[in-house]
Amino acid sequence: MADGKIVLKGIIRLVSSALIGSGNDERSDCDVILDAEGKPFIPATSLIGVLQHNIKPDKMEAKLKKFWGYTEGKDSLQSCLLCSDLYLKNDAKIIIRDGIKIDNKNGMVEFDKVRNTGKKYDYQVIDRGAEFGLKIVISFSDATKDFCKQMAATILDALKNKKIRIGAKTNSGLGKIELVSEALQEYSFYNKEDVFKWLIGIDGNPFTETAFNIKKPVFTINATLQLKNSFIIRSYAEDAKAPDSTSIKSGDDFVITGTALKGAIRSRAEKIAKTIKPDIAQQIIDDLFGYVDENNSNSKAKKGRVRIDEVILPRFCTELQSRIKIDRFTGGVLEGALFDSMPLFSRKEEIENFNIEIVNCEEYEAGLLLLVLKDLWTGDLAVGGEKNVGRGVFEGVKAVITWDDDEKASLKKGDLSDLSNLTHFVESLNNLKEVVNDKK
Repeated sequence: MADGKIVLKGIIRLVSSALIGSGNDERSDCDVILDAEGKPFIPATSLIGVLQHNIKPDKMEAKLKKFWGYTEGKDSLQSCLLCSDLYLKNDAKIIIRDGIKIDNKNGMVEFDKVRNTGKKYDYQVIDRGAEFGLKIVISFSDATKDFCKQMAATILDALKNKKIRIGAKTNSGLGKIELVSEALQEYSFYNKEDVFKWLIGIDGNPFTETAFNIKKPVFTINATLQLKNSFIIRSYAEDAKAPDSTSIKSGDDFVITGTALKGAIRSRAEKIAKTIKPDIAQQIIDDLFGYVDENNSNSKAKKGRVRIDEVILPRFCTELQSRIKIDRFTGGVLEGALFDSMPLFSRKEEIENFNIEIVNCEEYEAGLLLLVLKDLWTGDLAVGGEKNVGRGVFEGVKAVITWDDDEKASLKKGDLSDLSNLTHFVESLNNLKEVVNDKK
């Protein structure tokens, strides 16, 4: 029997949209999971699985095993932690996002021979700003009390400081969460007053505890850019009176989706790698961005280590434009090919938080991403749709390069004096003979 309980309560807020799939495809290719009332919710298994994967203090394997519980053959132990499903606390939108599969060799949409069209898919997401109620209860004994309190503090720190992401496509900016209105309380069952509070549901005794250090080695690029001209990532409206395409939103803000930004960065990284290291380029890209063999269900898949956040755009102005599609063979207008587009136009606003991270990074991998940053910084790498008419071109304003919170360089437009601190990363890529790392 437990000697006491620790309770962590609060509100989980989506900092970015989240894809928590149900396994169904009735409304899109991948539907969001819904409760009995048709509202999105977060299953406890989704949250606890991510916490267990991320919170692994060094040299604590035996204690962690008992804390999370286990089953090994006939031997099993129940977890100390109990978490309820997280139900919606406010109004939330479920929106559909469109995706396309890009051929990295030519930068064009892959062709689906069966459907005789480009490969396209769509998926539902819970829109940014949705809030869900959280309640975690941890049972402890005298022997485990100190460890359980420190684990509770570590879970609180991870959730409060946006270190946890849930659902699918987390490396592409989705599923970023934060804990707000939190409370961490303790009940000691040696104390009659605490027993009474627990039984009737009164708040326990608040406490603070030092969290474990669970940081992983991370290489980070955080850049601020300006849009040179115009930008769009197409979102198609259901309203017949609306423009045929507008730029995609998250909440009330226009965004550069993580999928679009990551797709552009991966494509350029692959091009650079094949130019510098053609013999091992694919291994470099697969090890960094992950891979899956869609033609072989028995092959091993690997999750990438590059994580890219969605970028919230400033209040750009919008303008409706009518365009026509040209038959490149005849030079004439294709019949019925008139469409309206509403892109975003720049007034030289600064766009902050182009954030790119590599977990467990090698120096040559940092060098490759720095070369990609150079192309983005100088306007050689465009992002988003309608690039053929000059959209999605940026120029650098400033960037901070860090490795494990140690600042390696701070770059500013017109002042790139710190570049000398980064040359050894690119040299490491140039001198690379083989890829020997296969990190998780």
